Amino acid sequence: MATAPDYKNIPHSHRLPVNHREVQRTFTKLSRQSLVSLALQWLSKKNRDFCKPYLLSDRVDEDDEEIYEPAQSYEVLQETYKQLAARKGGRREVLDRILEGDWRHGISMYQMATAEIQYLLDHPNALRWTAKRLTKIPSARSPVTDMEVTNDSDHLPRFQAQTFMSNLARELTPLMKAHYLITRIKSSPMTILRVYIHDSPYSTEASLTVESSSTDSAKAVFFVWPNGSPFVYSSLATLTGQVVGDQGRHLRDIVQQAIPKAFSRPSARYQLTSTNFTTKSLDALLTYRGPGKSNAAAGGWSIFQDHSFSQNALDFITTQKGEGQDKMTGEKSNTNGGSKAGPGRPKRPLDDKQSSEAKRRKEVAAGRFGTSAQPDDGQGLERFEVRIDDPFPSPSNGSTPTQLDDDISNLDAQTGNRTRRGRPSLLDRTAKDLEEIQNEEGWVPNVRVTFQGTHVFAGIRQLVEEGIIDGEKMPGWMTGEVGVTIGSVKNGRIRSKDGIPGV
Repeated sequence: MATAPDYKNIPHSHRLPVNHREVQRTFTKLSRQSLVSLALQWLSKKNRDFCKPYLLSDRVDEDDEEIYEPAQSYEVLQETYKQLAARKGGRREVLDRILEGDWRHGISMYQMATAEIQYLLDHPNALRWTAKRLTKIPSARSPVTDMEVTNDSDHLPRFQAQTFMSNLARELTPLMKAHYLITRIKSSPMTILRVYIHDSPYSTEASLTVESSSTDSAKAVFFVWPNGSPFVYSSLATLTGQVVGDQGRHLRDIVQQAIPKAFSRPSARYQLTSTNFTTKSLDALLTYRGPGKSNAAAGGWSIFQDHSFSQNALDFITTQKGEGQDKMTGEKSNTNGGSKAGPGRPKRPLDDKQSSEAKRRKEVAAGRFGTSAQPDDGQGLERFEVRIDDPFPSPSNGSTPTQLDDDISNLDAQTGNRTRRGRPSLLDRTAKDLEEIQNEEGWVPNVRVTFQGTHVFAGIRQLVEEGIIDGEKMPGWMTGEVGVTIGSVKNGRIRSKDGIPGV
């Protein structure tokens, strides 16, 4: 007899077989310490209803080939994993005991969710995150997308987990079956929501065991809310290097569109607006789009946001000059008074000109970047891409305007014949941008500059310190002060649209 489709969500207690592809993919990536920590978390009293292990009372027929003897009670099993945590060993020892022993009858959806969140905390750079801003819509005709922080106390909705999850499930249940888990992270100032999307009209345990034939479908979506911040981070849970198909992105967009609706109420409507910020580092997200970081105070302005000085911010330059003069006076007095030579051979004197130039370059870099863009700060952005919208400089070699127009037309024809493969870029010019370019005096080529590495702005700062880039003439967007990872540049500044810097 066929089962009729239902309108229920997937509960925590539904299990996946231990040989399921998602189970094997998730658990084989966890370390020994993480596996033991998860097992002890599952065995706690508050989680026993949906993390039931295979105990001695569950055994019907005795199997001579079983490797692990079932435990008699939860307390005995807890003591076993505490002993595993106390001694050294390999990851495989704990993994086999979990999948082939204590939870041989299946891994629940709650266990799967906590395992993926644990891997995310162990590897903060495993996924690519996109930052969105939650903004209030005063009316349907004029949505507010202002990036400035106001003193309005109700510009952010109250976050109550139970009410939010109920509203979110009401929005998504008619469209898809899903499993939800929201948890607050104690080690970091953020709350994580994991949504497991089940592509089936049924929410039964039997329907979960059917594996999808598609290898590029992403079934889990993560959302992160930093504490006291209007931003939301979203990401697809995929394998490293896995290509996400259009279906996975479409499902993520559906969940993402439902989030502001779950926050909304009759007297206040909200929307998610783009911030043009994408990165793999959660630490970088908390730095650029975390609590109190909504006004793009990066680059050289970072000294004012991280309180790197104890005095008044308005007296910063004056105080620094005074400290520098005192330091120079002290060095001069030491030179006049004479200093005793240290033991051993005297050091080789450095070239005064070279040392003074290097010192000056470092001072220029410190002034342009402030306390940001340090190689070991753990806040690196791996990609920064801009499009230059300035007109091409006028020719100075005596070329006639007719010759220049012919050359430009040939270049435009060559550019138009090229076809770009893959998804369209956010830097592709829209019809409005093309109309604006046509009104410009001169030719505006399609020039894009991409910086890529483990820490882009730390690399640019190092180039300034080495004298490869002129730190005084360098535009401000190369210091990361705008706080975006993609944008269009005109007249040396990142352009803004509707109050949002970027493209």
